[in-house]
Amino acid sequence: MTDLKKKILWQCRRGLWELDAILIPFVEENFDDLDSKNKKLFTELLSYEDVELLDLLVNQKKPEDSSIQQLIDIIIASHVKTIEIDR
Repeated sequence: MTDLKKKILWQCRRGLWELDAILIPFVEENFDDLDSKNKKLFTELLSYEDVELLDLLVNQKKPEDSSIQQLIDIIIASHVKTIEIDR
């Protein structure tokens, strides 16, 4: 595991169970497959407050910065896929 990925995983520990359940598995399973643009966007996404992330990832509110919407869609799709596999 790279130092960047370790750092990202640490930053994914948000204190809200819902965010941890979405972000940590996403990084473990999909982060390495992201292109450099989406990796950069993901690190920017982690700078958001927990409430903002909850709105974007759980409540599916549209982000003010539309450039991040594609990444959010990827994260949500990955989470839905994980839930379906667990059933």
